[in-house]
Amino acid sequence: MKVGAAFVQTFASQVLQSMVSLATGVLIARGLGPTGQGRYATFAAGIALGALLASLGQFHGNVLATANRRAAPRILLVRAVVQGSLVLVLLPLGLLVSGRALGPADQKVLAGMFFVVLSLEVIAQMVRGINLGQHHVTAWNVATLTQRVAYLLAVGVLALSVRLRLESVVVCWAIAALLSVAVSGGWIWLRSQPERLTVQSLWSGWGQRLTQSIRAFVTVGLTLLLVRADVWMLGPMLGAATVGQFSVATYLAEWLWYVPSILGNLLFAVVAADRSARSASQVARSARLVTTLLVVVMATLLVCGRWLVQVMYGQPYQQAGVLFTLLLPGMTALGIHLVVDSYFAGSGFPAISIWGALIALVTKIVLNLVVVPSLGATGAAGATTVVYCCLLALKVAAFARATGMRVSEILLPVRSDVAYVKGKVQAFARLRFGTSS
Repeated sequence: MKVGAAFVQTFASQVLQSMVSLATGVLIARGLGPTGQGRYATFAAGIALGALLASLGQFHGNVLATANRRAAPRILLVRAVVQGSLVLVLLPLGLLVSGRALGPADQKVLAGMFFVVLSLEVIAQMVRGINLGQHHVTAWNVATLTQRVAYLLAVGVLALSVRLRLESVVVCWAIAALLSVAVSGGWIWLRSQPERLTVQSLWSGWGQRLTQSIRAFVTVGLTLLLVRADVWMLGPMLGAATVGQFSVATYLAEWLWYVPSILGNLLFAVVAADRSARSASQVARSARLVTTLLVVVMATLLVCGRWLVQVMYGQPYQQAGVLFTLLLPGMTALGIHLVVDSYFAGSGFPAISIWGALIALVTKIVLNLVVVPSLGATGAAGATTVVYCCLLALKVAAFARATGMRVSEILLPVRSDVAYVKGKVQAFARLRFGTSS
């Protein structure tokens, strides 16, 4: 995979996706209010964790499988649909068999939609892993963009016609996820070699694939718990309205992850296919460029961040502006971490991936229990920043030890980086505008 070309395409797509997602988030937050936003954030965090658990790490497993050509794409696609469908059937059935109700009568629709969205997100994750492992970056970008745009349009229509309710927002989410699965799955089916689909072909190797992805499953699960622990902890401690404030601040601060997440996913696929010094060098150069970019953005947002949050979300979210500025250094550190950690992800998630995330999660939980009772949400934001900065330091030290590079080679820009960026910009200009310079 040519990381430069893939990055330029994905960056352009991600800029558009981020604008669409931001608009969707603002509409939802304004329409639901802080308390409703807190409920929505809790629902979304549950979907994220549930999708990870139900997919059993198969996003990363499918990337590794297709990158090394160990599995047929159409077989993996059908497995994704089967696994997601089992989630939709077995989870509600398990609750009924165990005698547990889906909740009060007025929440049964929301509970049912939880299983529908969860099933679709499981399929979407697994299918996108196939796209990325095949290096079909365009399919990956188009599928995610389709989901974001469809979600915005559906929520926008609702906001203009009726008062937003959590249940109606979730229905919009389900429609958008279904469209994304259709686009991504159709791309795989049409661009892959025909395979004989039998029960034997689907079952053969499925257990082995799950076993191979267990490290990814544990690592990503711990990381997801790390980044969403505040939502689950602050609800019982401070109430849904505070969760709404914190979720808005977190969501906006996570914009700092967009560029790093693009590079992290692309580099994950590169390292998975080629674990040489060349791929390590690509990771280091990407980390230097991302560090330079994010530090400048962070410094700017530290000055105007509180004002920006209030302009976008309104006066009811004044507390979110304070939380946003406190989260910025930590989110910057985690953004850089996403790039550095792609080296370990592509290397098969070694032990440091697991215990690094575990230590960070335990530290965050302990710090929240200590500081939140006296400092409230601001204490949680400060604890988050401390933990993320420490996690970055740990991974940079591990990467330096694994590759023999100095820390400065990973974080500080060099003259060749300027030439690299200039060359990519000129190449993109020639391709896009037909210039000769």
